[in-house]
Amino acid sequence: MDLLHVSAKVEDRIEQLKKSGKSGKSLAQRAQSIIESLASGTAGSTGGAVGSFTKYGEKRIKNCRKFDLGCGYRLITLQRGQTLFIPILGTHDECQRWLDDHSRLKAYDAGKGTVFQLARVQQQTNISAVISSAARDASEDEECDEKITDRQLRVVFRGLVQAAENRSS
Repeated sequence: MDLLHVSAKVEDRIEQLKKSGKSGKSLAQRAQSIIESLASGTAGSTGGAVGSFTKYGEKRIKNCRKFDLGCGYRLITLQRGQTLFIPILGTHDECQRWLDDHSRLKAYDAGKGTVFQLARVQQQTNISAVISSAARDASEDEECDEKITDRQLRVVFRGLVQAAENRSS
């Protein structure tokens, strides 16, 4: 991914949440930390620490992810080509309605908002991130187009063996 586009509606909702009390400020901070980690390119390696994906994922729209912010709020991301869009931040019901309205979405017109150039982070093999990412992708995409290569399996198992050796030492 090269670009991150945050919708103007998302930016406005974050500002509203900041002004709506203690829980609103907390939600706004969580949303901003997810956006910052996506923009910095560290979201892939920190997954659960940044914000958790919803329990059942999102199958209505291809390459769509939902983040659970707590207190009934969700943040939705869409990947189209080399751009990651954040079109909506809202309550569970608002997000469900948006997903239902856009369930046949192929292309996405972003409209106004802020665009970030994604930072390229030098990737170190983080075994837990590889495993959790593979498990998450396998559970969310029943029709997996990509097969796991021998090289990827070697990296995973080498990391598991090294981790076990480090624990026993």
